[in-house]
Amino acid sequence: MTNAKLSLAVLARVAEFLQELPEADVADLAAGRARLAVVPFGASAPRVPAARRPSRTVGAHRPAAPALDPDGARATLTAMGSRDEGTVYLSPWNAKDLRALAAHLEMRGVTGLKKADLIDRIVDRTIGYRVNSSAIRQL
Repeated sequence: MTNAKLSLAVLARVAEFLQELPEADVADLAAGRARLAVVPFGASAPRVPAARRPSRTVGAHRPAAPALDPDGARATLTAMGSRDEGTVYLSPWNAKDLRALAAHLEMRGVTGLKKADLIDRIVDRTIGYRVNSSAIRQL
């Protein structure tokens, strides 16, 4: 078999395999959060590839966090309509900048919080209260 035919045969097998996977697993593969492994016939564990420099796949890295602008962040969060939007907006921020934003929002007791908890508190403080208040007014 020529290299081209061999490559096509391998790609066909990989395509068959991918069709059987759940969408979440395929998305993880595409984003670089999962990888395929070769398990030789008769072996019980995958073959460990030789160490090589990791490839840079498109979209596999997180976007850089924006420079801290507390007033701009407050305005952006205030304009958002859901908690999920706020969480996505704040996720790339590092914990130091999140704590600075929390201080700007005059929040107390956030020093020991983990990043995810800190994001939740900021989102609740900026978006959550407004969403809750709006829902209560509609009752």
